[in-house]
Amino acid sequence: MKRSLLYSFLLILVVASAVAQPRIELRHMKPNTPDYYYYQLYIATYCGDSVFYYLQKHHLIYEETNGRIDTNAYSIDRRASPTRNSCYDLALVLDNSSTISADDLGTAVDALRAYVDTMSQDCQRAAVVNFADRPTLRSFLTSDTAVLHSALDGMNPGGRRSLYDAILTGMVELSTNGISRLKVILALTTGNDNASGATIDYLKETARRDDIRLFIIGLGSQIWDPPLRELCVSTGGLYYAVPDAAALPDFYVDLAGFIQREFDEHRIVRRTPDVIMKDLLIRMRLEACDDSIWTQRLFNPSVTTTAAPLSPVSFRLGQTYPNPVSRGADVQFTFDVAAATQLPLRLQLHDRLGRQVALVFEKRFTAGSHRIRWSPSALSPGVYFYRLSSGMETVTGRMTVIP
Repeated sequence: MKRSLLYSFLLILVVASAVAQPRIELRHMKPNTPDYYYYQLYIATYCGDSVFYYLQKHHLIYEETNGRIDTNAYSIDRRASPTRNSCYDLALVLDNSSTISADDLGTAVDALRAYVDTMSQDCQRAAVVNFADRPTLRSFLTSDTAVLHSALDGMNPGGRRSLYDAILTGMVELSTNGISRLKVILALTTGNDNASGATIDYLKETARRDDIRLFIIGLGSQIWDPPLRELCVSTGGLYYAVPDAAALPDFYVDLAGFIQREFDEHRIVRRTPDVIMKDLLIRMRLEACDDSIWTQRLFNPSVTTTAAPLSPVSFRLGQTYPNPVSRGADVQFTFDVAAATQLPLRLQLHDRLGRQVALVFEKRFTAGSHRIRWSPSALSPGVYFYRLSSGMETVTGRMTVIP
């Protein structure tokens, strides 16, 4: 009996250790201006699924393109806080095209009403934009919940999806009437854009210029999410895949707290010797949760002006097998590499909130076909997204973990 209890206790410790792995996300960078020699870097740190709020410099190893950064050369001037309730200006963007059913639209509207009801300060303001063939600004920025509830009434499904134009409409409202330093677009779509005049590149440039963070919820499975995910990440936001509308009410309420807490991010201020901020590769190691992990990201990449065609993707990602996969079995990741990789290939798993939950591998590969076996035993049952990346190239897939 004692031996059985000991084994059970050791198993609990092993599982707890596996779940509480450290994780760090390099989310957003605000480059310096010609008048100031510093940048602001926004990062999020986790132990398993729990935010690591107690970040100190001794938890980090910080590197840039040319080497390690001394701890005296930067400061953590704002830490994530579980009680922060910040002011913000927010554009709630809602798809009412023909690809959303009347029932799902009603559920989404109820979810947005629940979000509006979480706004507890006068300085937390929202606008409402819906889109089908064209976007409509249904409410200017306001903290009046009655006005926002009324703006959500009377929508019916029908038409194509002018998602990009609707996002741009929200950005214009935030830039014109916004007063908070925190400006956010929160958009729901049931598919990719098929009716807009605005382009992804224009949205990226507008978001960068006006300092707007973009979050998109992809509802259902008929979405090619890489361009939407890349659009969000480029602005310091996140992309969320939600399988069905029944999850939206709780999801929006969770997002309300996430935005009020300013995305559970720490802010680092880094002084630099010059104002040239192009192609800044940042590598960071988090040492916490009795473990450590590296991550890296290239910020402010140079714009290519040559007219030469883009090189093809140097690797291809196959579907996991089996899918769904039991937590007690191994899953196989397959991918083809066109040529030996100069930069390491990295395979990460993300949950439906876009949070990284595992790093499967990060290493260089030779040309050819590769198969990697991996155990999902530390994951909770649910839908996950796997992301194979190297440099600026990224391909994604989806898998389901069952008990």
